[in-house]
Amino acid sequence: MAFHLKVSKGAGAGEEFSFTDEARFGRTADNDVVVKDGAASRSHARVFEKGGKYFVEDLGSANGTRLNNAAIKQARELKSGDSIMIGDTVFKFELALDETMAPAPSGTMDDSADEPPADDDPNVTRLPTRSSPSKPIASRKLAAVARPDATNAEGDEDEIAEGEPSDTGGDDGEPDSTGDVGGEEQADSTMFVDVPKPKALAQRASRASAVPPRASGPERASRGGLERRSSRALAKAEGEDSEVVELTAAEKARMRRQLQQSTGGRVQLLWQDLPKPARALLAVFGTLLIVGTVGLAGYVVWPRTKVNRPEPKSFAADGTLIEDSFGQGNVTFRTPDQKSFTFTATSPTRIVGVLHYQAANISTDEVTLNLNGQDLGTVPPDNIDVDSREVEMILPASVLKPRDENLIVFDNTKNPPGDEDWKIWNLWVEIIPVPEMSAEEARRRAQGEIEKATKAWELREVGAANLFRAWKIYREAWLLLEATPDAPAELLTLSRTRMKEIRPELDRKCNAMIIKFKGIVNTRPGAYAEGRQVLENIPEHFPTREHPCYNYSRALLRTMDGFDDFEAAGPEAVE
Repeated sequence: MAFHLKVSKGAGAGEEFSFTDEARFGRTADNDVVVKDGAASRSHARVFEKGGKYFVEDLGSANGTRLNNAAIKQARELKSGDSIMIGDTVFKFELALDETMAPAPSGTMDDSADEPPADDDPNVTRLPTRSSPSKPIASRKLAAVARPDATNAEGDEDEIAEGEPSDTGGDDGEPDSTGDVGGEEQADSTMFVDVPKPKALAQRASRASAVPPRASGPERASRGGLERRSSRALAKAEGEDSEVVELTAAEKARMRRQLQQSTGGRVQLLWQDLPKPARALLAVFGTLLIVGTVGLAGYVVWPRTKVNRPEPKSFAADGTLIEDSFGQGNVTFRTPDQKSFTFTATSPTRIVGVLHYQAANISTDEVTLNLNGQDLGTVPPDNIDVDSREVEMILPASVLKPRDENLIVFDNTKNPPGDEDWKIWNLWVEIIPVPEMSAEEARRRAQGEIEKATKAWELREVGAANLFRAWKIYREAWLLLEATPDAPAELLTLSRTRMKEIRPELDRKCNAMIIKFKGIVNTRPGAYAEGRQVLENIPEHFPTREHPCYNYSRALLRTMDGFDDFEAAGPEAVE
C-alpha cells in the first residue's frame, strides 16, 4: 500500500508526491519533500508506515508540526484526507488503493494438464505415432530412409540388423506400381519425416553446452560445422587443444549491423576500428580525466578549515570586514554555539551601532543575538537571496557602552546544539556618534535630513549616487531618532519606511552591475580589462560601505590584476 501527498496551500501548491513506506520533510535538498517555507527546519517531520498504518511524527523542529491544525507532540496516526501543516504550507494525505490482479483466462493450463487424457475423451485430438515393432520391417525401414538426418538413419539400420530380414516391397520385396511399400499394411501406417533444426539454432545450442569429444568418420562429418565453431574456452574445458576459427565476412557484417542499432554499439564499433596505439592513448587520457575530475570534486566539497591564523575574537576599530565564517558544517571556524565578538567604541557622546552580517541555513528562532547581556532578537531565517542578502541589526544606544568593551554573542537556541549546518560570515560593526540633544532638537534635525533625502530621491535619475544618498540620509535620520528618547513617532516611522522602500531598488542596481561583470568575464575570457572597469565603476553608485555592494565589488577586484592601484585611490577618487 502506498500513499500520496499533495501541496494544497503554500509554496509549490498543486505539487503531488507518491511514496510507499516513508517520506521525510525538511528545508534542505536531502529530504524526500523539500518544504519551501521559512518556518521549516532542515529535518522537520516524517510520515512512516508501521503495522499496516501510517503515522506522522515531528523530528524536533523549531516551529513544530500540526495535524489538522493541532500541534503534535508524538507520532499520530493518519487517515485519508488529513492535512499535515508545516508553517504556512499544507500537505493533504491520501492512501493509494491496491491494484487487484485480473482473473486468469479460462484457457490457462493447470496442473491437471500434466496427466494424460483418457482414451475416450472426445475433446482430445490424437496425433499418429511411429509404427510399432509389430508392423512389417519394410515400413520401418522406409521411415528411416525418408529421414535425411544421418544419425537416425544409422539407428534404424542397427534396428534392422537385430530384427528380421528387411523387405522393400510387397510379397516379393519390390515396390508395387503405385509406389506403396508393404501392401495394405503399409497403407494403414503413417510415415514420419524428421526435419533437422536450422544451422543457426544448432550453433547456438553448441555454444551453450559442452562440446562432445572429437569423432572420426561419418559422425565427425555430421557435426563438422559445429566443431569448427567451438570456442577456445570450451576446448579447454574438454582438456584438448582446439583451433579458434575466425567468423565469416557475412557473420561479421551481421554483427556490425546489430551494433549500429544502438548508441553503445556504435561506440563499441568506433573503439574496435581504432588502431592499438590510439586505444592505449585514449585509455591513458580517460584515466587521467577521471582521476582529475574526482580529485577536483573532492577538493570542492571537502570541508576546509583555515589554520594559518587564529579565529577572530573582536571587531576592528576601523570597521574592517571579517570575511571568515563560523557556525556548523562547511565553515572557516567551527563554532556551533556561543560565538562571541568584542569591540570598543570611543566617543565623547552617546553612540548607536549597526551590526552587519550575512547568514545561511538558519531556521526561525534558531540563532539569537545578545549585546552586553541583553537579547536583541533572532537571526532572520533564509530567503531566496541568501547569498547576496546582508542583515542589519540595530545596537541600541541604551545598551552600548561608549567608552568600554562591548560583547556580542551569537547563541544557538538548541541545548545542546544539534548537528544541522548553519553559517554566519562577512561581519562588521558600524558605530554612529549621536550628539546629546533634546527630543525637540532631534525632531528638527531629523526633519531637515528627511527633506534632504527627499530631494536626492527626486534627482535619482540625474546623478549615479543620488539613489544611494537618499537611502543613506533617510537611514541616518532613522538612527538619530532611534537613539533619542521620546523621539516623534511619525518621523521615526516615515524615515524607516522610506529607507526600506529604497533598499530594493539599490539591490536591483547592484545585481545588474554584478551580472554584467560576470557576463563579460564568463563569455569573453580575454576581456578582463572591460570586466574590471565595470567593478571599478560600482563605487560611483555606492560610494561607501553601508550597502554591501561596495564590499562585494572590492572582493571581486581582489581576484583580478590591478586592484592595488584602485585600492590606494580609495572611494574619494570616484565621488
